[in-house]
Amino acid sequence: MKKLIALTLATLLMTAAFAAVAEASYNTVEAGKFIYATSPDFPPFEDRDDADNVIGIEPDLLDIICGRLGLVPEAFPIDFDAALTAPGAGKADAVVSGVTIREDRRATLDFTIPYVTITQAIVCKAGAGITMENLGEHMIGVQSGTTGHIYAVDDFGEDHTLAYDKYSLAFQALQNGQVDCILVDDLVGQAYVKRIPGLEIVTTTYEPEEFGFGFAKDKYPELLEAFNKVLQELIDDGTVESIILKWNE
Repeated sequence: MKKLIALTLATLLMTAAFAAVAEASYNTVEAGKFIYATSPDFPPFEDRDDADNVIGIEPDLLDIICGRLGLVPEAFPIDFDAALTAPGAGKADAVVSGVTIREDRRATLDFTIPYVTITQAIVCKAGAGITMENLGEHMIGVQSGTTGHIYAVDDFGEDHTLAYDKYSLAFQALQNGQVDCILVDDLVGQAYVKRIPGLEIVTTTYEPEEFGFGFAKDKYPELLEAFNKVLQELIDDGTVESIILKWNE
């Protein structure tokens, strides 16, 4: 009888714990949802499938994290520049769009712990002979607001930089000969090289960058803490690595 009572009590406690997780409530733009601003032309981190759904590394991570926190993730597709300001404007709970954690961005965003490290790369037509050493002699395509945009302007000037709202437009410009190359995160560059015949990727000497999810400054401390807890668990148990590998096959 004592064993039966103990088992029943344990079952009730577990049920209550699961219910507490399922019913956990956080201060969000829309109750029960996690709305994230994203620019879905950034494979393998964000992309669209044939049904126009937002897919990729970060949506996969959000499915797991939000599932554990009792929230439903919902993409808010928007240009990258606008995505960075959407949380502060109350249009989204966070920006989740391959965002590099930078000190200047901390003025308006609270970042989660980083979950992946990338480096900038050059994508150009195969055989173009473009390298880090002669990059400043060429017209460089970038996505507006990205670290690639910042580096290109700072290092080579606006006269050598063309910024586009979407990377898809920048790569179209590369194919059309409007720019000579693209400065882009390496994993994203690799994804586009796989899709577009005749392109190659070239390494750079830029410092590695870390990605995180950016929440509106000082607005969601409890939600940020909860995200960090689950994200660290997913890093520790290898889930993050497996998702990244899945989208880079």
